[in-house]
Amino acid sequence: MMRLAAALALVLLAGCSNKMDPKECDKLRGDAFDLLNKAQFCNTDVDCKPSDWPGCAKPESSVTAEKIKPFAEGFKKGQCDEPKPECREALPVYCKQGLCAHRERGTSEGSGNTPADQIIIK
Repeated sequence: MMRLAAALALVLLAGCSNKMDPKECDKLRGDAFDLLNKAQFCNTDVDCKPSDWPGCAKPESSVTAEKIKPFAEGFKKGQCDEPKPECREALPVYCKQGLCAHRERGTSEGSGNTPADQIIIK
């Protein structure tokens, strides 16, 4: 919460100049990545979506999306330069065992598991 207040204060202090200092832009983006790179907990598929920002789409929980929103708004309002990453097409996102995950194309849930008739219990 302290990071969020500091980020918003920086955006407000930059009111005279529309363009934010590049170091502050990097801090906003870095703080957003910190949130996005943590485990994205979920209960159902509805709790998950592909992230919009920063960088390429990653599985994101709705809770994290709300926490990142002020950072993205500050980044945009500060007229920060956004690097242009080369991203592949965003994959569908779903809730798998309590965590948001990408659903890889061409694989179904449980594919690659050993068939039940081939499991040997010793």
